[in-house]
Amino acid sequence: MAKEKEAILLCLDVGPSMDQAPSGHATCLESALDVITLLLQRKLFSESKDEVGLVLFGTQGTANHLSNDGYEHITEARPLGPVDLDLIQYIKTDVQPGPQAADFVDALVVSLDLLRGSSQGKKFTSLRLLLFSDLGGQFSDDNLEGFVNALKDLNVELNFIGPKFEGEDEESQDGRQDANQDDNGPSTSDGRKALTKPRQKEKTPQQRAGEALLKHIWNQVDGEKYSFSETLSLLSFFEKRAVKQTAWKANLEIGPNIQVPVCGYLKVKQSTQKSWKSTYIKGKGKEYTPKTIRSQHLNNDEETEVEKEEIIEGHRYGSDIIPISEEDKVNMGYKPPGKLMQVLGFAKQDSIKRHQQLGNSVYCFVADPSDQHGCVALSAIINALYETNSVAIVRRTYSARSNPRIACLVPHIKAKCESLLYIELPFMEDLRQYTFSSINANKKNQPSDEQLDAVDNLISSMDLMKANTNEDGEEEEALKPKLTFNPYYQRLCQCLMHRALNPIGALPALSPAIAECLQPPAALSVECSTCVDKITELFKLERVKKQEVASAESMWKDSDVNEAGPAAKKPRLDDAADTTDFSMAGMAKGAVTQVGTVDPVGDFNTMISQKDQDRFTQASDQMQNRIRQLVRDSFGSQFFSKAMDCLKTLRAASIQLHEPDLFNNFLRKLKDELKEIFKTDFWSQIISEKITLIDSSESNESTVPKAEAKKFLEETAEDEEVAPAEPVEDADDLLDMM
Repeated sequence: MAKEKEAILLCLDVGPSMDQAPSGHATCLESALDVITLLLQRKLFSESKDEVGLVLFGTQGTANHLSNDGYEHITEARPLGPVDLDLIQYIKTDVQPGPQAADFVDALVVSLDLLRGSSQGKKFTSLRLLLFSDLGGQFSDDNLEGFVNALKDLNVELNFIGPKFEGEDEESQDGRQDANQDDNGPSTSDGRKALTKPRQKEKTPQQRAGEALLKHIWNQVDGEKYSFSETLSLLSFFEKRAVKQTAWKANLEIGPNIQVPVCGYLKVKQSTQKSWKSTYIKGKGKEYTPKTIRSQHLNNDEETEVEKEEIIEGHRYGSDIIPISEEDKVNMGYKPPGKLMQVLGFAKQDSIKRHQQLGNSVYCFVADPSDQHGCVALSAIINALYETNSVAIVRRTYSARSNPRIACLVPHIKAKCESLLYIELPFMEDLRQYTFSSINANKKNQPSDEQLDAVDNLISSMDLMKANTNEDGEEEEALKPKLTFNPYYQRLCQCLMHRALNPIGALPALSPAIAECLQPPAALSVECSTCVDKITELFKLERVKKQEVASAESMWKDSDVNEAGPAAKKPRLDDAADTTDFSMAGMAKGAVTQVGTVDPVGDFNTMISQKDQDRFTQASDQMQNRIRQLVRDSFGSQFFSKAMDCLKTLRAASIQLHEPDLFNNFLRKLKDELKEIFKTDFWSQIISEKITLIDSSESNESTVPKAEAKKFLEETAEDEEVAPAEPVEDADDLLDMM
């Protein structure tokens, strides 16, 4: 929901006591300026409509509308107004320590009067007065009663931000440690540490008196106090713009006779960054959007410009371009039925797989509160789906101009609310089937039971549901989505703000607050360390040196004789594992991508040497096609020997790489194909060479028994029958026939 408009007046002490701190530690004034800067930056990036004013007390001069009444050393730096870069720049550079101590009660009176005057005629839902001080200056309580009454009459909320009060614990009310005691405390938006002293300094009698006076005021107006450190922690992250949601209202149609009014609200949406095309013009107080001018020109020497009215859309069909006019697009386009959410059927929740959930958002549908009967009907539907563990499959169109979507409605029941979660599903055309090789294809890659248990333990140890411990010592969920900020957006805002205030120079270092969000919870890291060590022990990693393809330059370079020493070692050509071709033809042809007809065995060995399962399947298919081509194009038995070498190489590689099914299926098909093309002579050579199916004794992955592989060739030999020779007709027979 959108934040309400608020008027905030900042009352900042710049007196001498605010500028005192040991060397190397931030003063109270620097801490206060960090808090104010972060507050203004949050409101700027969230595009808040709140208005902020600033009053300084402890300044050399006096500039306020009550100066004639004795309110000295108080300056009204800025009246109420929207937050802009000029105010942030003023806080960062122009606010300097003052030489005079001022009465903080008088400053509160001036601030309250300025807040009242600046807010008149404007619609504010709340008024707030923030006091930043260490209460180290003199003060008077003469106007205290009138000030308290004015706070009550105007309903102004008073807050104090400064060092922790004397007598408080080292940790503040929300459990955060004060910056005065922590050398690793919160950081500002530019990555600079916001530190004071390592321990709380002793309070002066004047400060104790000021604290007692403020406590007296809070008891009457219900004020609140915060330390610098806890305020910096609360403001360390930027907020996005809050947008008020508008309900998407429609009727949930179940059949032709049931219609239930529902309202849909966005529950989860993919984060998107704001477009920075609109730029703020300094000095003009408005945003400027640069205009983009587009024009179309012909592809000729003159680059003739074509008017937009003369251009129509076209689609390529073969070598022709078919023009499609706007009228054709309207007539041919799909016409949605308008705003609609119609139930197509019901299914079990288990049938909706995780990878089938699409879309960049999830809607939450509740009953329309204005329809009492609809609330009862929707509650019955939700409970029925929940009890039967089912979901409703619906078709939804957002408006008459949008395409229909298919989705499922999942029942979601809480103690105070019942709803249906809308999650988009894919159409048939959106499904993509990806086939991956089995992990069991290679025996060397199969994980052991111990390895599987180690991975299971690692996953279990990374459970976030009990990774944190609250103040009561109870386990709770870590990284809750509602409480976790987007580190990308935080870093983007940090860099944008730095560049806006510092046009020249390098970007700041990563803020420690953002860096902390990128680290896993400490307790989780400790618990996972043992499992990670076990994974490292069981899964050994070895660096595999990529096989280099020899080039002509490297071959000639290696063959040169070095005068200072012996000649370089020649490459081993007889190594079975090295399939690199060192011939001149091999160096000239480059990388092998297919099995050719010149040297099919060499091409095949080169392709499978890359040890890629997909590459072997591709090379095997090409080798099979090449065997068929050699047999089919052979004149007599001219190419039979080359085809036989290819067949033997393919069989050996299939056994070595654990792919016997590829060869067995090919050999069965080849047997039938040779009969069809009348190339049984080649099959006779296969029988004589005893090249049969790969049986289980040769490869563990084969499902063919040894007896079946032997019988495969024997049956073929028995089935072959020699056709009887036709009698030779002599010349006398021919004469008798004439």
